Amino acid sequence: MMCRFRPSRFFAALSIALLPLPLAAADPAPAPEGGVRALIEARQHAVLSSEIAGRIGRITVEAGQSFKAGQTLIAFDCSHYQAAVDAARANLRAADVTVRQSRRLEQLKSIGGAEVEMAEVKAEAARADLRKAEIEVRRCDVKAPFDGKVVEQRIREHESVPAGTALLEVLSDRDLRVELIVPSSWLVWLKPGQRFELRIDETGEALDGEVTLIGARVDPVSQSLKVTGKLLADKQGNAPNLVAGMSGTARFNPAEEAKGAR
Repeated sequence: MMCRFRPSRFFAALSIALLPLPLAAADPAPAPEGGVRALIEARQHAVLSSEIAGRIGRITVEAGQSFKAGQTLIAFDCSHYQAAVDAARANLRAADVTVRQSRRLEQLKSIGGAEVEMAEVKAEAARADLRKAEIEVRRCDVKAPFDGKVVEQRIREHESVPAGTALLEVLSDRDLRVELIVPSSWLVWLKPGQRFELRIDETGEALDGEVTLIGARVDPVSQSLKVTGKLLADKQGNAPNLVAGMSGTARFNPAEEAKGAR
């Protein structure tokens, strides 16, 4: 007796066989003992540019030199801008005299209120011109925005530069952070406050660090994300002696992290 083949039953059985089996809950992947690469960066890092056009009169710092916040780093030759201040101040005095005379003539019924108001408007415009000229003079001195060091000097004394020219690259050498690129799979256990050990390539020194920020976006190509950390003082309370740009390897404790993730 021949068995009749029924396609509908065959495909139904096949679809049941191909259903995915339930996956067992996987344990969080601990950090590999090889660690991840880390870079020491400055939190405050800026390229100072000229806000005015002019000739560089004096540069008080060189590459590698330290400075204090508020210190004058570059001074422009400001004779032209100072002359503009003097002219604006004289124009304001003349406008104020015109206002006083206009008010006196109004009391004598020699002019109307419109003429007085126009004189007052001109005096306000002259006052605004003086403020603008004084602001330009203040921009003649490029001051340090924070304590730090000069990374690169991009101009020389006596050069004439237009507004917006890059002058100095500076950074704060007292406020450093650690940048790490970690696998996105670490998100199941990596949290702010977790400790790591950082071994600096340049010095061989091992320093303790702590995670402060977890990146907000995973790179879909490398399946990694950026993590920011800070370095802690040593047992004697001394801050680590580091320079921005140093690199190293950060290692997390696999056993402790896996235990904390459960």
